Amino acid sequence: LGGGIVLTYLVCLVTTTTEGVHNLLFPLYLDQYGFALTIIGTLSSLLGVMRLASRLPIGARYRGSRAKGQQLFWLALLLVSTSGYAFVHGELALVVAVTVVHGFSFGALGTINLAVAIDQSGGRRAGAVMGWYTAALSAGYAIGAFAGGAFADRIGIEATLLWLGLTPLAAMLAVWLTPPIPETERAAVTPGIPLWRRGVAAFVGIDGRVWLAFTIVLFLNILSDSTDTFFPLYGTAIGLPVAFVGLLKGSKSASATVIRFFAGALFRFLDYRAINFWAVLLFAASTFVIPFVAGPLAGSVLFAVFLGAGLCRGILRVTSAATVAELRAEGRDIGLSSGVYNSGLDLGAIIGPAAGGLVSAAFGIPAMFQLLALGSLALYFAVALSSQAGRSALTPSFRAKVPADR
Repeated sequence: LGGGIVLTYLVCLVTTTTEGVHNLLFPLYLDQYGFALTIIGTLSSLLGVMRLASRLPIGARYRGSRAKGQQLFWLALLLVSTSGYAFVHGELALVVAVTVVHGFSFGALGTINLAVAIDQSGGRRAGAVMGWYTAALSAGYAIGAFAGGAFADRIGIEATLLWLGLTPLAAMLAVWLTPPIPETERAAVTPGIPLWRRGVAAFVGIDGRVWLAFTIVLFLNILSDSTDTFFPLYGTAIGLPVAFVGLLKGSKSASATVIRFFAGALFRFLDYRAINFWAVLLFAASTFVIPFVAGPLAGSVLFAVFLGAGLCRGILRVTSAATVAELRAEGRDIGLSSGVYNSGLDLGAIIGPAAGGLVSAAFGIPAMFQLLALGSLALYFAVALSSQAGRSALTPSFRAKVPADR
């Protein structure tokens, strides 16, 4: 891997470290100022909405030749909107303003950073490059949560947001040192066509493989976020200690992170499309079987189920990102594709808990696990079967190897 891509990984790591600090401390900060639970929930949802709102416009504006300036601008806003909570002292209007900027800037950076990683690699060795890219993201969240908790216990929540909110400075230095990306050849713009029509044409022309990758991460986050939200309630209701519920969630996150470091090597020997096919089925199955686990071995079986779910999640994050990355090797623009792909993550995070709550209220939590697993799986196959590119990705056999590291 070249120096440019390594520096880009560092930018991604620092960006999600900052977000990991924010994710941990944001609700505690609001609670410290006496905000009602409904307000805390609404403001937390606002972050997701602003991330989603950023994806397509930022992706459409992305150009490799001006990526540095875009990264520096949004990193500066991420810094201001993280440290800024220390200066607004719980004033609702100011908190809302800072939250809007924070959500949009983090979403913008996620879209740009993925596109930069792909451009730096030229779309080559997509499995390895995207494995390390997604591992950097995951590691950053973990580091941020650990550091945020440790510092908050010692210096307080506001001081931690202030000082750890300055970590984007390290990412800005890495961006400054990253070699520039040359501009790729682009189709000439036909005179007289309004900007909005060009935008619609670009959106309609997005490759079917991008929509398949979008659906995979939408599927992942619908199931992951609904399970993460409601399994603690289900687990404690069947007699599991809270500490063991935390262990299950931690094992899932850890396995999802570790497998990403080895994904590139795995894709050298196995067809990534077949891995993708079976990982989707197994991830849905790992959610579907949760209500069936009972008896004296329930804890051990659930540990294996959550460990397997984490492995599938980690693999699918790599294969889906690699699918988008390979378009760059074909000479395609990657900015809008990155925006669409990342919007799938945001939509899943928004839909998952809401759908889980509605289905649980109607049918109970155990049935919710199963209905969402089946519904999400049906959505995946519907999208996959709707295009030739999607149908070609439904490869259950490992015999015809098509490596992601080409």
